[in-house]
Parts: sequence; C-alpha cells; structure tokens
Amino acid sequence: MLEQVGWAFGAILNALANPLIAGGVVVGGGALGLGGWFAARRFWWRPVPSVLAGISLGIVLGVTFSRALPDWAGQEFCHLNGFSLYGSAELLNALLFVPLVFFAVLATRRPLAVLGSAVALSAVIEIVQPLTRRGLCETQDFFNNSAGAAVAALVAAGVLALERSAVAR
Repeated sequence: MLEQVGWAFGAILNALANPLIAGGVVVGGGALGLGGWFAARRFWWRPVPSVLAGISLGIVLGVTFSRALPDWAGQEFCHLNGFSLYGSAELLNALLFVPLVFFAVLATRRPLAVLGSAVALSAVIEIVQPLTRRGLCETQDFFNNSAGAAVAALVAAGVLALERSAVAR
C-alpha cells in the first residue's frame, strides 16, 4: 500500500508538470473557491469549508478535463471495468473526490445530498470526457470516485456528529 501511495504522489507530480493540467487546476480552483465564498454567503453555509470545497471542485474539474484523450484509447464509448485500488491511477481516482465531499459536507451539513451530488458529478464527468475528447470514460473511475466520496461523507458526518455532541454538553 505504501508503494501505491508513492506511485500516486509521483503521478500527481507528473500530471502537474503538464501546463494545461496545472493551469486548469489553478484557474479552476481559484474561480470555484471564490464561488464557494459567494455560495456560503448566499446559503448561510460555513465560509471556510465552502471555499475549500470550491477549490476542491476546481481541482477535480481541472484534473479531469485538462488532459487529452490518450492515443491508445479504443473506439468504445466507455470501458467497462470494476472497482480496484491496485495502481496509482486507481488510488488517485478513489482520492479525487475526498476533499470536495469532506469540505462540502462540513459547509452544508448535508452528507447525503453532497454524496448524491458527488456520485452524479462523477457519472457526468465520465460521460462528458469522451464526448469532449478530454479523457477516457471508465466505469472503474466512477466506482472509485464514488467509493472515495462515500468514505469522505461518512467521515465528515462523524465530524459533524462530534461537533453536535460537544455543543450539547
């Protein structure tokens, strides 16, 4: 597992070496972080987690739509494969939605709504990637994104429960 984390870190650095991906992450994170601040003011969400959720959303979108369709990709619309954490790309997909979901749950205090939105966003991303030729649709990516989002929603819900119990005392 430690070796996979090392691969994942290397894959992150390799991806950010691409100026298009790095630019998408910076611009998307900045713009959507600002959007998170405005949303917090509009909907009475917690401001700091809202901004962090916005930045995280920018990173998700910047990473997923700033790369080109690989040359080795076949003609199929979506590659059907199952859940796996073996390999750096698989681990990164499981971790991709974790910060977004964690901070969005802390901001909105609505774990199920955030989880449902994250799963839907992952599905939309997987469908739009081949249509825009900005990535490859894989069911494994969807499953890994969704599993990571579920864990993050559960952990954030636990944090909210701890906060409520501390306030009640």
